[in-house]
Amino acid sequence: MRRVILVVALPVIAIVAIAVMVCHATRHGEPPAPPVRKPSPVRVVESSRTPAGASRAPWRVDASSAVKVICGDDPATADRYEARNDALRSIARRRDLPEGDIAALMAYLASTNDILRVERMAALKNDVMNLLRNQNPPVDGLAEMLISMFDCKAYPPVVIDYCIQHLGAMQNELDDSARKVVREVFVKAARQTKQPYAGTALYSLADDKSATAAQERELRRLTIALCKPDANNVARIAAIQLAGQRGYSEALPILRDTLSGVHRDAVLDMVSIGSIGLLGNKDDAALLSRFASDSRRAAAVEAALNRIKERGYDE
Repeated sequence: MRRVILVVALPVIAIVAIAVMVCHATRHGEPPAPPVRKPSPVRVVESSRTPAGASRAPWRVDASSAVKVICGDDPATADRYEARNDALRSIARRRDLPEGDIAALMAYLASTNDILRVERMAALKNDVMNLLRNQNPPVDGLAEMLISMFDCKAYPPVVIDYCIQHLGAMQNELDDSARKVVREVFVKAARQTKQPYAGTALYSLADDKSATAAQERELRRLTIALCKPDANNVARIAAIQLAGQRGYSEALPILRDTLSGVHRDAVLDMVSIGSIGLLGNKDDAALLSRFASDSRRAAAVEAALNRIKERGYDE
């Protein structure tokens, strides 16, 4: 497996610096560019795009026509997700993009303005991250870019979630010092219990092949904390699944309380049932059986009871 040392080339330093300046401007209250269209009803967070004629990063001049479309620099397609996605798909298999294209794509990742709805912009940036990660040789400064985006408050949670996912995919190819920095990002994200990406951070920590015993204990504590009812529901679901997969029996009281409560959430119930099946014992059979007649939960209940029986805990 190749080891990637985080060495930042000069053009990338400039791009990361732009990301930092974006964070600074956002945190100090400078107004965003005016929106060019009304938010869609399904918009997650209202976004805006730099008006036509505004200054652009000089390295985009050297980008290919496909990359200019991807980055929204083509006025005719800037508001058309399908066209921009098609342009990305046209180069998705490339492993040898020229420097101008790489610099433009990195600058696009750093940008916070896009006319697309947030969920579509996030999907596009996720695919851009995939494309950059697949370059050979690796793109200098990509990990730093993703870290700077996490540290910034200008990006919506769905984009941060993608940053964490891609850092997680990269972590085992990094040198020791870089992996330490990336792990600190995951720990910080996992402690943000009100954010949906906290659960993604847990799984990234779980994928660290070089984790020490102390780091494994830290992951255990973070997972149990996210299993609790006051955590973001998406993150909580991920934590409950991970607790079952890794045998964290301390989660059992929380899971039992979840199923015993009056409020019902089908997904939360199913992952709680599944993890009780992995962690519980015969005393949990009665609680699980309460949901056996529910069509959405019945299969999970049957699987959980079977797992308990397989471990030798007969009803």
